[in-house]
This record gives sequence, structure tokens and C-alpha cells, in this order.
Amino acid sequence: MRRAQPVKLGQALRASGWSWIVFSAAAALLGTAWLSTAPAPGSFVAWVFALTALVSSAALVALLPALLLALAALVVGSWRVLGWIHAGLGALFLLAIYADTVVYGLFRYHLNGMVWNVLTTPGAEDAVTLDSWTYLRAALGGLVAFGLLLWIWHRFQVPSRSEGFARARPPHLKRALWTLVAIIAVDKGLYAWADLVRERQVTAYAGVFPLYQRFTVQRFVGRVLGIEITPRERVVLAGEGILLAYPKAEPALANVARPPNVLLIVIDSLRADMLAPETMPRTSEFARGARTFQDHLSGGNATRYGVFSLLYGIHGAYWKTVLEEQAPPVLVSSLARRGYAMKVLSGPSQNYPEFRSTCWVGIEGAVEDELVKVSDSNDKLVRKVAGDREVARRFATWMGERKAQAEEPPFFCFALIDAPHGSYAWPRENTVFEPVADSVDFLKLARAPGPDEIKPVFNMFRNAVHYADALTGEMLEALRAAGELENTLVLITGDHGEEFHEHGYFGHTSNFAPEQVHVACVLAGPGIPPGVETRPTSHYDVAPTLLELCGADPAARAGWTQGLSLLAPPATRVRALASWDEMALWVEGGILRIPLEGHRGGIEAYDRAWKRLDDEDAFIDRHAAAIGELARECRTFLR
Repeated sequence: MRRAQPVKLGQALRASGWSWIVFSAAAALLGTAWLSTAPAPGSFVAWVFALTALVSSAALVALLPALLLALAALVVGSWRVLGWIHAGLGALFLLAIYADTVVYGLFRYHLNGMVWNVLTTPGAEDAVTLDSWTYLRAALGGLVAFGLLLWIWHRFQVPSRSEGFARARPPHLKRALWTLVAIIAVDKGLYAWADLVRERQVTAYAGVFPLYQRFTVQRFVGRVLGIEITPRERVVLAGEGILLAYPKAEPALANVARPPNVLLIVIDSLRADMLAPETMPRTSEFARGARTFQDHLSGGNATRYGVFSLLYGIHGAYWKTVLEEQAPPVLVSSLARRGYAMKVLSGPSQNYPEFRSTCWVGIEGAVEDELVKVSDSNDKLVRKVAGDREVARRFATWMGERKAQAEEPPFFCFALIDAPHGSYAWPRENTVFEPVADSVDFLKLARAPGPDEIKPVFNMFRNAVHYADALTGEMLEALRAAGELENTLVLITGDHGEEFHEHGYFGHTSNFAPEQVHVACVLAGPGIPPGVETRPTSHYDVAPTLLELCGADPAARAGWTQGLSLLAPPATRVRALASWDEMALWVEGGILRIPLEGHRGGIEAYDRAWKRLDDEDAFIDRHAAAIGELARECRTFLR
């Protein structure tokens, strides 16, 4: 039996350099999926940039497994063992690249802090449902990658007894490395040029690639060559390490003879066009005697920012700071101090997003979540259906208990119905809209599906909304049966919307087009005039409206909220929205997308169909005052 020859340091480092080339090439090949989801470059220069940036970005992220292999070479004394490490690292790396292409294909962002948050936060499994076939395909792909990489190692790296160590010098390594360096130089040079002249056909492609490092020369040109570059407005994220100053002043509630109850029913992913008799018959009927807001935006394109803006009435840019300092929303803390009975009902966990550490600080004992445990069912969709049903049942039971008691205090209740989120759950025996898919195939949806592939998934969503509407109707009926309806402020809305490739995206969290942020909103109760409101409103307006109807002074509004009154919205306004690392402004004629991290580039301008505006620079300049105001508002509640 032939003994494996030991590894020498110089040979191992050369081998890890060749592995870097192999990992980079394989990642670039997989990464062509990033380009397939983007519009074709409009010029030869843009094509060159797209291709060189693809290889450059793949090489950058491939550095990590290559460096880990180099470190392993310092302690491993066997070529064959090092080969297994090479194959294992490479397979895991390529699986991560493949996962990123799927995430980008669905949502147009890369693996980031939000995705990591989903994977590591207890309770987050309620937010994501992947079927076993998806995991099986990933596992098979990983095994194939492992086998190929192991073969490449043995074919080109492991020396034989007759060849000695000559074969341990990977062929053409220097030529390959110099070629890669040249590609990186072209990529960075093109981006620097495009940034300097504002050639957006080039710079727009930078966001297609993960961890793309933007190389600019504006400062050099200004200082050394004396060429003045006009600076752009920039918004700074609510600061890390800066203490929160929320609220600046607590509102005082005036004594009210009969304080109104407050019931917030939030239906996950409830986009505005779902409020129709065929999809939401119970809510549509209720809306006839309520006030319906036809131009209402969530405060963000994700649950955390939608619910945060709804309850706090401030920009989602404050989320991280509020989470760090665990500051409760003024709406909730004021009603709790006034003696309201508090209750939060939710099928999914309130640990993800981290609402127990934000929205429900101080009333943790009132939170009833994870109403159906894993031990009760291994099927996530069955748990989701049962959990939502339990929300309605527990609310009805609570209303019955209140009716049996005399002199009950007013109540605040937040009820989250999760059925239309993500995997779309409803009792299959109650299917109304057909055809429907057996499950949501996220991999298929990430690859530009056609109308015949979208319709069954969209019908799943509509069926889930129909189910949520039925549960909403049960809650309203329980409220009526308890004699509480006439004295309850009832708000029915969504935390965000849901897109089905209307603009090339699926789900939410990926853009700020109407499908993802325009939500249904119905408000009824004492002091609410029935009718249809067509003026622009926002989730930021909900908390001040409710609290002022409960006795707060509108003159003190600026001390704790950035919202206005839903009952007196302006004819026109700029509305802000938040996402994980960016914000947006809905302004007249379009949408401004504003990164909150410098490496994500500059401000971009889109129309309502989420297409980049041809006159982007001029449009941004026209709305510079709104951008500056947003920058100030993101620091209003900081010390």
C-alpha cells in the first residue's frame, strides 16, 4: 500500500492558490444566475463590467475557503487529508453561493444579516417554510460538488511516487492568478470611471453581486486633480452606540367618561387589492360602515418594520436602537399605564421578529404566542392554520369572559393572523380559488416563472387571505356578541404586501413597489366617520390617531411620533418606508431608494412599476429637500 507523501508548506500554499482559482471559477459559473435575473446591459462597456464584476466578486468571496485551506495546510501533514478538507470547504462554499442565487432570484438581495437573523433566532422557523425536496436537492448538489472537487484535487494536486512533488505544482498557476488580477483591475477601474461620470448602466450592476466592493476615485480627483464633484444627499442610519431619545415627551391622556377599546387585527402580507368581496367578504361587509383608506402604505416591506411603524409611529431606521435599549411603543405603554387590559395573540412566535424586546416590553405577560406547538404537529402549514384558528378562539373566549364580568376595564388587543405569509396556509377543504399548487417551490419562483406557474401560487395566497378574513369575521362577531363593538376602535390592516412577479420579484422585502408596501386598511369605532379616504396615509399615522382618540393631546404629537392623524391627512405628502439596510421615500412621481450603508452605493430613483427612471439624477435633485428631511427625521429621537 502506497504511503501518502507529506505536505510541504510552499507546496500547500501553491495548492491553496490553485484551489482559490477553482473555487472562483465554480462560483462565477453558479453566479451567472445573478446576471440572468437582471436586465441585459445596455452597452458594450456595461457588458464588460458585468462579466468582470461577476468573476471579481466570485474571487472575493472565494478567498475565505481558500484562506481556510491555507491555514489547514499549516497543521495537516497529509495530501489526502488536505484534499478532503479542500472538497468539504469547496462544497459548503458552493452551496452557500447557490443559496445566495436563489435568495437573490426571489428577493433581489443577497444573504445578509436578515437571512442570518432568520436562521439563528428562536421562533424564526415560523417565518420560513421549505419542503423536503428543496433540502434534498441541496444535499445532492453538495455531494456532487464534493465529489468533483475531490477528483480535481487528486487529479492535479496529489503527487504520485514516481512524479515526486512535480505534480504538486498546479499547472499554469501564475498565469491563472495574473489573469484573475487583471480581471479584478478591469472591474474596479470600470466602476471607478462609471462612478466618476455617473454612468448608471455600469454602477447599477454593482448591486447584482454579493459583497461587491465599490472602488471610487472621487476624493482623489477632487484633491489631486482639482476637479469638483457635486456631492449627493445622504441619509445616516439611526446611530449605533447613540442613546435613544424616544419619546421626547410622554403624552398625557385626558380623562374620558368611556374610554374606547382598541383592537388591531394585522393580517400578514395583506396587500391592498385583496380587500374585495371575493377574497375578503367579511371584512368588505364590515368596511361598509367603517373608514377605508385606499392609499395607505405600510412603514416597510417586512414584518418587523410594518408592525414597528404601526405601533411606534416612527421610522423603521430606529429599529436597531429601540431593540438595543428595549424601549416600548408609546401607544402600548400609555394605554397600559391608563389601566387597559392588554392582550397579544399570535400563532407564530413573537421572539422573531424580536417583538418581545420591542413592541411588548412591559406587557410580556399579556403575550400569547406559539399557540400550536411542534409537539402537536410536525407540519408547519397545519400548525399555522391551527394557530390562526386559536387566535380567533382565544379572542372569543376572552370576550365571553369580559361579558360575564361587570365593570371590566377597556382593553387593548393586538391579533396577528399569519395564514397569508410565505407558504400560504388554509384548510384545503375550504379552497375557493383554483388551481392551486401543492406547495410553494421557491427554486422555481426564483427563475423567472411564467403566468401558468405564478397563478397556482397566487391562488394559494388568495385562499389564505380568504381564510384570514373568515377568522377576522369570527373575531368581529365575538366583539359584537360581547356588546363591545360599538365602543371599540377596530383596525384591520397588513404588515406589508406581497408580490407575485408583477415587477420581477416574489414575496416581500425586496423592493418598495405598491405590491409590497400598499396595504389594506380599515378603521371603525367611536369618532371614526364612515367613508372612503383617498388622501395618502401611512402606518406611521395609526399610533397617533388611536392614542388621540383615547384622550392624547394632538399638540403633543411631535414629542413621540412622526405620524399624522388618519382623520385629517394632507392632500399630498412624502411617505417613508424601511427595510433591513435601506429606506425609501414615496414622492410625487416615483420612489427613492436610499441605502443606509455606504457600501451599498448611492440613491436610486424608480417609478411605481419599479423601473429605474431615465432622468434619475434630475429626479433625485428635485427631491433633495425630502431626502434631507428624512436624514433629520432619522435622528429626531436620538440624543
